[in-house]
Amino acid sequence: MNYLQLVNDFMIETSMDDQISSVLAQLDDGLKATTWIRDAWTEIQRNETWKFRWAEGSFPTVAAQRRYTLAQQNRVAGDKLDRTQLTIGTGRLTEVDYDLVRFSTSPGTPTLFSVRPDESIELYYIPNAIETVNYEYWKAPVVLADDTDTPDIDPDWHKAIVWKAIINYAREQGREWDGLYRAANREFKTIYSDMLIEFLPPYQGKVPLDG
Repeated sequence: MNYLQLVNDFMIETSMDDQISSVLAQLDDGLKATTWIRDAWTEIQRNETWKFRWAEGSFPTVAAQRRYTLAQQNRVAGDKLDRTQLTIGTGRLTEVDYDLVRFSTSPGTPTLFSVRPDESIELYYIPNAIETVNYEYWKAPVVLADDTDTPDIDPDWHKAIVWKAIINYAREQGREWDGLYRAANREFKTIYSDMLIEFLPPYQGKVPLDG
C-alpha cells in the first residue's frame, strides 16, 4: 500500500471519517489520519536495526585530514553507523573514545577511529595518503509525504503500520477507545513478531514493543 492507501485503510478500520482522495492539504480528521500513519511508519523504522534499512558506504581519506563530517562520509543525519564494521584496505578499524584520537598527531594508515557527538568520524593515525574507509550502516527513516510514497518493505507487512497508527490514535482518545486499542495492539504484535524473525538476523528472541 502507498501512503494514501494506508491512510484510507486507517479510516476504514477506525470509522474515523470518509476516505480521502489525497494526503496533501488535509484538515481536521484527514490531517490527523495522515499524521498517525506517517508517524507510525517512522516509529517502526526507528525501533530496530532492520534488514531493509541496512546499507554499505565508503569515503576516501584525505592526506593530513583527521576528521570527516557526515557529508564527507556520504551519510545523512539519522543514519545509524555500525561501529563494528569499519575497514580501511584489508584492516579493520577499532573504535576508541574520541578524546584519545583528538590529541594524537602521528601520520600513517589509520587503525583507530572515534565518533564524535555530531557523528563526524576522527581517524588515527592521521591519514598520510588517499585510502578508502568502508562501513555498514542503517539508513535514516524515510518519512512518507506524497500519495504514492510506499514503505520499502513487502506489502505483506504494511498492515503493521496501520495497526500501529490505530494504537497511537486510540490511546490518545481515552478509555472509551480501550476496545479498539486492545484489538489493534493484538493485531500489531502478531505482525511485528513475524517482522522481528524475518528482518533481524539472527532472531534474538526480542519481545514486540507495546503499543
